[in-house]
Amino acid sequence: MSNLTLSARAEAVQHSFSGGRKYRWLPLWLLLPSILVLLALQVYPTLYSIYLSTTRVRRGEFMYVGLANFERLLRTPSFIESLRTSLVYSTTYIILTVSLGLMLALLLNRRFKFTGFYLVIIFIPWVISEVVAGTMWRWLFQPTYGLLQSWINLYAPFLGERLYTTSGGALAIVIAAAVWRGLAFTTLLSLGALQTVPQEIIESASLDGASRFQRFFSVILPQIRPTVLVMILLTSIQSINSVGLIFSITRGGPGGATRTAAYYLLQIGWEQGDFGTGAAVSVILFMINITLTIAYLSIIGRRRD
Repeated sequence: MSNLTLSARAEAVQHSFSGGRKYRWLPLWLLLPSILVLLALQVYPTLYSIYLSTTRVRRGEFMYVGLANFERLLRTPSFIESLRTSLVYSTTYIILTVSLGLMLALLLNRRFKFTGFYLVIIFIPWVISEVVAGTMWRWLFQPTYGLLQSWINLYAPFLGERLYTTSGGALAIVIAAAVWRGLAFTTLLSLGALQTVPQEIIESASLDGASRFQRFFSVILPQIRPTVLVMILLTSIQSINSVGLIFSITRGGPGGATRTAAYYLLQIGWEQGDFGTGAAVSVILFMINITLTIAYLSIIGRRRD
């Protein structure tokens, strides 16, 4: 009886092994449509942009010029200025969006009345397209009929009667619009992370006499640090590649004050038709994004270890 049992088990194992070999490639076939879409929409355009960055259009033909486009960009004052503008824009956007998102999440995590309604209100700007949101903000600060500009003229005239037409004012308006639109993203991520923090740890810290600031920086923040780092990474990439709001609010003006590197790419590549130089700008932005991603992932991995 035992010999029959052993032979039956051996046959079952052999059958399962042959079936496993038969369906071993099934996951790959199921993933194949997604892989093809990824190759067509992500990998191929990236490789083609790298190729275009080493060419220049002359008499309707693409001529290979090597790294000449990159050398010319790094010697162009307007491009260097656009990188500085991108740095100011991205840094301010990241700090405000992440910090304000954490603050709103801490308030909403207390679960008072109408929390769902407030979440809907916060989430509305995120679902509005960048062009629609930018057009609305441009109208709000129009010097003649802008609603917010009229309030500034009445209650804060020291900010200027034409905030939209000044260099610092235009950049502040673009940053405010970007923060207003991106706040929902960081708030929802922060709220989800806060709800995973064990309440026992917070209560024990409170019983030990820790203040609210001490509980946040010593107890809550270490628990949600991976989520905060992911938020910083995603908002960094988003701010570096942001074009829609700048295009619909200021179009890079006045005098290039709001012309970031991403908008510089739009002007050079599409408005002026210099595809080689535009592709070189895109490669530089791609390398910046890759560098930030590797840096953040290494920090997250170090924290986990």
